[in-house]
Amino acid sequence: MSIFWDWYQTCFCQKKTGLIFLLFGAVFFLVFFYLKRDNNSLSFSLVPEIQSDFIEQSLPRRIIIPQASIDLEVVPQKIVDEKWNISETGASYLLGSGFPGKPGNAVIYGHNKRNLFGPIQWLKKGAEIKIETKDGQVFNYKIIETKIVSPKNVEVLSGTEDTTLTLYTCTGIFDSKRFVVVAEKI
Repeated sequence: MSIFWDWYQTCFCQKKTGLIFLLFGAVFFLVFFYLKRDNNSLSFSLVPEIQSDFIEQSLPRRIIIPQASIDLEVVPQKIVDEKWNISETGASYLLGSGFPGKPGNAVIYGHNKRNLFGPIQWLKKGAEIKIETKDGQVFNYKIIETKIVSPKNVEVLSGTEDTTLTLYTCTGIFDSKRFVVVAEKI
């Protein structure tokens, strides 16, 4: 009986120790990725430089997507030292990208949160998006494409000849991918 008892204690202790190491490893992994993540900016080391003399009144101030129950303030932000400073409470317009309603690619980012851009992942082709500018003009867009890309795939932010709107948010495990909505003016 003592051989059985010794074997039982050895196995139980090894399992317990293994579970403790597994638990510590999982916690370390989650903390590492959480701390590594910078919630206030996105890195854009490969973004092509976008030049534009912007007119204050042409900047977007509000985005409305009825099918996703989104109605958010849009704040102009620029890339500084390869980081796009982004709003925690609304959407962020990439200064230097196209203007709403005009030829070019107007780029707007929102965090992947339920009250921000999280719901855009469920939008389908044909859904409508409204952009209101600071001068009160409203431009209507229709979704033509949605896709998931690598964070390094920044050509989705490049200028276009058409009047395009690109919505951009994080997705995937630990926000490892980007969800992109491309819409055209209607």
